[in-house]
Amino acid sequence: MIERMITLKITKHPKSILLLGPRQVGKSTLCRQLNPVLSINLADEETYRQHLNDVGLLKRLVHGLGDDAPKLILIDEVQRIPSILNTVQALIDGHPARRFLLTGSSARKLKRGKANLLPGRVLHEQLPPLLYWELKDQFDLSKALTRGCLPEVYLESW
Repeated sequence: MIERMITLKITKHPKSILLLGPRQVGKSTLCRQLNPVLSINLADEETYRQHLNDVGLLKRLVHGLGDDAPKLILIDEVQRIPSILNTVQALIDGHPARRFLLTGSSARKLKRGKANLLPGRVLHEQLPPLLYWELKDQFDLSKALTRGCLPEVYLESW
């Protein structure tokens, strides 16, 4: 597994994180490695439809975790239901110790949908494809130029 440069920043920052980036750069993988206590994957059609049809579901799930200790909550592919960010805002305001990791691959879709991008409540970060500094001695210029640096494609042995 390649250690991403942004991992430490995401782990240590006290605020919630909105992590955006192109598809397949490793946003979901990175966030799952941080062991959230609740993980909601809106890419899963059943989960997506449940949250789309029941606007109070997220709030009930988070309140079901209890208030005893800080919790890390992952909502993956948040651009699929931009309005869910309004509920996230209320949850952050009500329990500042809770941290949300929100991932999305389409900042345009969020902005076009006039989504609440949670100004002041979350740290906005971008995750690019693998970087030279992350690959270190695994970096191969020819491979990077011919395959690109999406993790799955770059790290596959052909």
